Amino acid sequence: MVSVLVVDDSRFMTRVVKSALESLGVQVVGVAGDGLEALEQFQQHRPDVTLLDITMPNMDGLECLTRIREIDADARVVMLSAVQDEETVAKCLKLGAATFLRKPIRMGNSEDEQRLQLALGITAPQIS
Repeated sequence: MVSVLVVDDSRFMTRVVKSALESLGVQVVGVAGDGLEALEQFQQHRPDVTLLDITMPNMDGLECLTRIREIDADARVVMLSAVQDEETVAKCLKLGAATFLRKPIRMGNSEDEQRLQLALGITAPQIS
């Protein structure tokens, strides 16, 4: 089972993303509201994937991404943000993000679920 740390300063967004991940059979090992808390939880849980927002208090997602990659150069970090400009997306990828997902992630939306699955590197749960 894939373990994920969800980092976003919006409690609503973290609830939505956590619920969507759990419905895909993903284990959410932690939720953080800013970059500082994310670093603590990353070190504690060592998740397979960190879903990371960009715009947050205390430490933004770009700095947090850089710090996570300093801790673990192989860490898989997926940026999840409403930021739309291509320059920011390119910067995230240059800093080591595995990919970039644009918000929103909507519950029960099959396209959004597929985007999450691809970003996390998982396949859909098998229904028998």
